[in-house]
Amino acid sequence: MTSTTWSDAGSDGRYSYQATALSVFWPEAQYRAALARWPHLVDPLGATWDAHRVRVEQYCAFIERDGLAVNQFAADVAEFEDHLARRGVRRPAEQDLHEYPELGQATVRMVAWPPDRTAPCWCGATRKYKQCCRKHSLGSLP
Repeated sequence: MTSTTWSDAGSDGRYSYQATALSVFWPEAQYRAALARWPHLVDPLGATWDAHRVRVEQYCAFIERDGLAVNQFAADVAEFEDHLARRGVRRPAEQDLHEYPELGQATVRMVAWPPDRTAPCWCGATRKYKQCCRKHSLGSLP
């Protein structure tokens, strides 16, 4: 796991404020389990695993281009179900995906993005980043 990083967000003359964006991605097995459980979430998650990876990489590239650090969080179906249960939600909507994870409720496992070229790929594949998502320029912005 890579350490998380923070970007400067401002200063009040006495203290330097830092911020980072959080990117939630669904590892392939969790992505498939989520869509099997909630098929109506196909639009916000992406119609295919590759479509999901493209969205995540493009989001990260967009945020990084604007000067913020990006940390990625690997989503988990069981944790998402717990999140929904705490909120009394039976049929999750896109907004529920945006509100997950509840940072105050759990220890968040984050990975800094972009990974080093030779680091394991963020998507959970066993390949290095340079041979996986980076190779396909998934994070290229139009």
